[in-house]
Amino acid sequence: MSRTRKVFIPSVLLLAFLLPSCAGNTGFTSYREGIFEGLQCLRMQDHQAALEQFLRANQGDPTEALPLALAGQVTYQMGRYADASHYLAQAERAKRDRERAYVIVKAYQSLIAFREDRREQGMAALADYVGIMGNRLFHPDQTYYEVKRMYQSGDITLPRLEDLINYQISRYERIAT
Repeated sequence: MSRTRKVFIPSVLLLAFLLPSCAGNTGFTSYREGIFEGLQCLRMQDHQAALEQFLRANQGDPTEALPLALAGQVTYQMGRYADASHYLAQAERAKRDRERAYVIVKAYQSLIAFREDRREQGMAALADYVGIMGNRLFHPDQTYYEVKRMYQSGDITLPRLEDLINYQISRYERIAT
């Protein structure tokens, strides 16, 4: 056997094993890049680009809850409340990573419910949100206590609650993602 053939055959075999493993990572790469770029766009208030990136991340791994929760957040901020409800419901049904997405889901479910005059559902979602954000692992800041007081008193001022939640979620995203 010639020297070229001795090198060629192992090279082809190595390539045959490497290509499928590289192809298997494209979903993870799309997921990771979509989340990263989407969060950057969200911080710059480029909501449409953020939504596109979060949906790209969801295509990369449709079992993950976080891209759907973030898509729900950004569509809420775009004023597309029906779409936001849809993405948030999908995030709740996702199989993986529901814990990180849960706080985002509950925050925006509460805002949507209050906006649609569904006070009971809004209070229930807000109770879940206050409970998880009050967990000592998140080190709540002063704005948390204002949300908690609103919840405890039942005196919900939607524009103020919306501002507080948007601030708190952006802070959470810097810590948790």
